[in-house]
Amino acid sequence: MIALFNLFLDICLLRKGPQDVPSSAALLQLSLSIYIIAGLVLLLALESQVGPALFLVLLDLGLLTGLTYGLLNMLGRGSRFGQTLTALAGTGALLQLIAWPLLGWLNQTDVQQGTATLPSLLYLALLGWNIVITGHILRHALSTTLAFGVLYAFGYLMSFWVLSDWLVPTG
Repeated sequence: MIALFNLFLDICLLRKGPQDVPSSAALLQLSLSIYIIAGLVLLLALESQVGPALFLVLLDLGLLTGLTYGLLNMLGRGSRFGQTLTALAGTGALLQLIAWPLLGWLNQTDVQQGTATLPSLLYLALLGWNIVITGHILRHALSTTLAFGVLYAFGYLMSFWVLSDWLVPTG
């Protein structure tokens, strides 16, 4: 388990890519399971209700899986899907676990009194790093440039935000 953590950490630090992830259905299932659990824990810690939180996590997983599968197949790299999705889910779970205390801190601050500045900036930096990591993974999976990978990652994130706001309005 430590080796798996180190692998995903190395991918987050841009030292390794999805090609370094073992091609294993069991590892893919484990990574996806941890990704789902980490997402639920994160949303439930933010005082979301179980139903909407589960829906958002499944929407995220569906978009991540569907868009990645479609892009890889469209560009003739479908054989890389398992390793790519494992890398995306594993690094995503790791970042969600890092975001958990950060969002808890942000939740405890007062935006009106300006005490939310540091946690907001740190969360924004983590979000930006998530986009870079996703771009890095896709750069390797698609044999393309980091810029294209980052552009795709940003498009994925915007798609998720728009769909989640449309399907689960926060009022």
